[in-house]
Amino acid sequence: MATLRIINMTARFVLELCMLAALAYWGFQRDGGWLLRLAVGVGAPLLAATVWGLLIAPKAKRRLADPWRFLVELALFGLAAAALVGVARPYLAAILLVVYLINRLLVVLWGEEIAGL
Repeated sequence: MATLRIINMTARFVLELCMLAALAYWGFQRDGGWLLRLAVGVGAPLLAATVWGLLIAPKAKRRLADPWRFLVELALFGLAAAALVGVARPYLAAILLVVYLINRLLVVLWGEEIAGL
């Protein structure tokens, strides 16, 4: 069971990276000049990472309690999925959301929401 928990927490980290990558990909695929694509391609994941670091991360000073933390997480992953749909990658969007929800369910069921993890 300990091995499954390690795999699940590793998957959680990979999902967070995928969320940031989806936002970056969307930003760099936007219509407009290279400066706009660069600004959105860097800015969108940077904004998401900032929100994650301030409100969701285990060591965040102002970490939200559930259900608010879950709602912010879901909003960020929902935005990433919408970004993937926006660049004609609906299957990737669906995979991202389904895997995130399964991962989140396992995190809650296995009690891995430990502050300071």
